[in-house]
Amino acid sequence: MRLLAVKISFFILFLVITFFPKNILAIKYSSCDINKDDWYKIIDFDKDVSVEIFYNECKLNLKDYRYLAIPINNKSSEKLFIDAIWGNGKKWLDFNARYIVKPNSIDTVKYLIHRNKKELDKDWLNHFPNARGFPNGVHSHWRTINLNELNYVKLKVSANKNIDNNSVFFKAPFGESNYEPIQFNDQSIPIIDELGQYSSANWEGKIENIQQLKKQGEIDEQLYKSAKFSTDHSIYGGFKKVGKYNASGFFRTQKIDDKWWFIDPNGYPFWSIGVTGAGKGSQTKILNKKFLFSDISDEINILSTSNNNKISNKRGINYYNLNLIRKYGKNWEEVHHDVTIGRYKNWGINTFGAWSMVQNHSNIPYTLVASTKKQNIGKIENAIDPFNPQFIIDLKNNLNNFKNHSNDPWLIGVFVHNEIHWGKNLDIPIELLKLSNSPARSELESFFQNKYSSIKEMNQVWSSNYENFKDINNQIDIKNQKVHSDLKDFFEFYVDYYFKTVDREFRKVFPNHLYLGCRLYEKTHGNKIVRKIASKYCDVLSYNVYKYSLSDFDFFKNLNKPVIIGEFHFGTGTHGVWGTGLRVAYNLEQQAELYKQFVYEASINPAIIGAHWFQWTDQPATGRFDGENFRIGFVSITDQPYENLVDATKHINSNLLEWRK
Repeated sequence: MRLLAVKISFFILFLVITFFPKNILAIKYSSCDINKDDWYKIIDFDKDVSVEIFYNECKLNLKDYRYLAIPINNKSSEKLFIDAIWGNGKKWLDFNARYIVKPNSIDTVKYLIHRNKKELDKDWLNHFPNARGFPNGVHSHWRTINLNELNYVKLKVSANKNIDNNSVFFKAPFGESNYEPIQFNDQSIPIIDELGQYSSANWEGKIENIQQLKKQGEIDEQLYKSAKFSTDHSIYGGFKKVGKYNASGFFRTQKIDDKWWFIDPNGYPFWSIGVTGAGKGSQTKILNKKFLFSDISDEINILSTSNNNKISNKRGINYYNLNLIRKYGKNWEEVHHDVTIGRYKNWGINTFGAWSMVQNHSNIPYTLVASTKKQNIGKIENAIDPFNPQFIIDLKNNLNNFKNHSNDPWLIGVFVHNEIHWGKNLDIPIELLKLSNSPARSELESFFQNKYSSIKEMNQVWSSNYENFKDINNQIDIKNQKVHSDLKDFFEFYVDYYFKTVDREFRKVFPNHLYLGCRLYEKTHGNKIVRKIASKYCDVLSYNVYKYSLSDFDFFKNLNKPVIIGEFHFGTGTHGVWGTGLRVAYNLEQQAELYKQFVYEASINPAIIGAHWFQWTDQPATGRFDGENFRIGFVSITDQPYENLVDATKHINSNLLEWRK
């Protein structure tokens, strides 16, 4: 009987091994243990990493491929977020990406592989040295790894709702799609056609000729000119169903049931769904490379003369504006303005983000950006010296340039500056110690002169031997706790002075509107001093966030101030535009899914009151002023909407109120 039981047990084990997916219980394991044809269960959904695959022996060579690919079997009824990190052991070189798998489906997730520019044809780089992408899926990045030496792939699986541990499976990662860069000498010339499109590729939505563009203009003018927000919204786009609160006649903020909101001028809660650069396109440089572009010089010269040089100058062409003139004719600016507003209302977008076209009586809530020139402080680029008298002059002038908007109820508020480089707490003070002459340096000397009764007292504390305060320099022991503390105190003073100055001048020009901060970028997100002081003066904190998820974006929750996401996007590097974006989507469908999920995560965060996609149009394939060439637009350079994004924003608008609850 015992022998029979043993035989039965072995038979059952054989059936399990043969017919059921293998269950990897350990989070970490070697790639040598994975059979490429078998499915493996993922069970650790609540952890930061669900699966870690190490390639110490059985290597995965991605050098000849465009994508890192991983088959996923999602047997759950929820869409899954498959976040991947891959690298060679140096954390700062790790790549990360996200792919969304539909419920009850089998899919192969694909993550784009970036390349070092050194791998590219030098002729491409001679013409487009700062481009972020090149034809046939060649995407360069400053952060690259040796693709022959991949050490690990880490996967994190998550969903918006709890899912069963027996519902998600994966197969071994592999490389997909051959990496075959196009040599410049093999490229058809001209590279760009008369409409500004890449000549050597075709895609759905590509415009064939100017006549087709004109016909589309007639359709769009009829379709969008009379569009309105739905009756569930106020004229400003506020949510009537949430209730009506104090109507101040201007946008303000209020916390309702522990969640922050904008309150529109009529008193209705408003959550800002925006796009930056609304209605605008970017110029591409043609200086010294005109042979790469179709010859349209005569047409451009005529149009530029009649339209205040909005189309071209000696250095470049704005193909988007050129196509709008072709599309709508003589009164193109007026028609385009009306159509863009109609598109916003039809698509469910309620805010003109930063750098958008703004005219009087826009009938769309909007934001403005005031700025001054940035400068270097030692090695810190794109910084501000708030103690420089010229800074005050420029700040006043730039704010006053928008004074005609100061009584406009459609104006939500003003961003002042974009992505200032603050560095870490001691970076700017240390750089100032190296300088001999600047307003900020003089203020540093005065700060310590006021703090200490004499240079002798400071020398005792710092263990230094300066003769006077003008002699202080970086030849000190930064590890000295008192020196560290003093420099940190100065940085706090420096940041406070900046925000205090901007706030004071802002209120003089815009007493009724919101100061929306300075659009803090990724390297400043974690600076506690900057965000603490920003929250002291700004009505709304603004962050530019290029992440796949906002699930851990909660470090501001104790500041008791609302937050707006000033920029985010996911680019595809398709449809004739070579660059992807700061965060990447595999295709248009994935782009739309990533967009919806990002806004969903923003909407359920009690502090966040808006998120603005960057940007309205695709950047030119051949690059904007700085070479950046991302396929990130809601519309193409020929003003054709990407319907996946349009459907996504309609979905967001229809569901946001329920998400916010």
